[in-house]
Amino acid sequence: MTAPAPNADPRSDAVASAGPAELPATVDRILGTRRSTLILALTVFVTTTVQVLVQPLAALIQGGVEWTLIFPPPVLLSLLVLGCAVQAASFLLSDRVPEATVLIVTVVYIGLMVGLAVPTWLIGMYLVIALALFLLATRRPLAVTIAWLVGVVVVTAGAMILWIFTTGLAPTIAVGFVTAEAVRIAAPAIAGTALGAWWGVKTRRVALARTEAEAAKREHDKRVEEAEQRERARIAQELHDVAGQHLAGLITLADAALTIAPERPGDALRLVEEVRNEGRFAAASLAGALTDLRAVGTEPREMTRDLRQAAELFEYWRRRGMNIRLAASGRVDELPAVVSATAYRCTQEAITNAAKHAPGAEVDVEITVGPDRVGVLISNGSAPSGTQPVSGLGLGWGLSGIRERIDLLRGTFMFGATPEGGWMVRFGIPFATTD
Repeated sequence: MTAPAPNADPRSDAVASAGPAELPATVDRILGTRRSTLILALTVFVTTTVQVLVQPLAALIQGGVEWTLIFPPPVLLSLLVLGCAVQAASFLLSDRVPEATVLIVTVVYIGLMVGLAVPTWLIGMYLVIALALFLLATRRPLAVTIAWLVGVVVVTAGAMILWIFTTGLAPTIAVGFVTAEAVRIAAPAIAGTALGAWWGVKTRRVALARTEAEAAKREHDKRVEEAEQRERARIAQELHDVAGQHLAGLITLADAALTIAPERPGDALRLVEEVRNEGRFAAASLAGALTDLRAVGTEPREMTRDLRQAAELFEYWRRRGMNIRLAASGRVDELPAVVSATAYRCTQEAITNAAKHAPGAEVDVEITVGPDRVGVLISNGSAPSGTQPVSGLGLGWGLSGIRERIDLLRGTFMFGATPEGGWMVRFGIPFATTD
């Protein structure tokens, strides 16, 4: 088999080049490190050099061919290796300035093609140009990448046309050669650009999904934190409601025992025994409340109290010496559960406040259930002379807790001193009818 001449006519069959190498799926991440970029550049250099040198080395080894090129073999081979090295080195810029990589590999190819007049030896560089366009497409908008693709194909084909007509070939042969080479360089360039654009879209979607996932996680963490804070506040309010009533009852009984002890020691001892019983009952109530609060995912130990148990609440305070009167109208058993429970808690807090701040005073409670609204008024007179408010039990949550509960149900709430020197709390809660 006769070796092709080093200056073989462009019409001769060129050596087939290898197909495009498959890029790793993590190309965008790999090229993000200096080491991986160096490996890519080295790989480009080795593969391109092998493809570029295969024809001239084969011709030199076989011998018997006249060397007619302008540079002697050592110089020409050195220039080819240098060109491959410059192209490979340009990929070190591809992560930050991919346009520079495309420009350098294209200029090197045109320079070697025109300067050395060996276009068929440089077919391996078509893949280098395609790879540069691929990396450009993964990092730049599609319009920019297409503009660079068109520019590369047009400039390369134009340079090839200008060079081929200097060789003295017949126009038909020259046009055929240029057309074939333009297709050879355009095909992998278009494929690389399309693949890079597709890959860029995929990676940007992944990045967007990752950003959205991180934002969703932050929002989830924020909502969990807010839910925890609301739950802590609810637990604190629950304990305040339960403990406040019993502590105020204990203080009321103890004060009564101290008042009658000098003249009626027997009755005072019975009151002290009642204080002990009340303490046990308070402890049991607190334990029950804590059990309910800890029962995550289970049913509460007992039903939530509402206005249907208002009579029990008033009886509790009557047993502790409070003169409390109730005036009710309407059907409390037909109230919505959340409305009835909220009204009960607010009434309980208002009566407890009366026991703490005006011990011994008369307390009047009016409950009015209308067709679409329930109203409650709790008022007390001034404390009898010689009595002092119970101190040390207030956490500042009483009236604010009532307001928060009422506001959640879009109700109305007001409080203040009465002309007689007492205190009143009035609230109303609307509810939807079920006609």
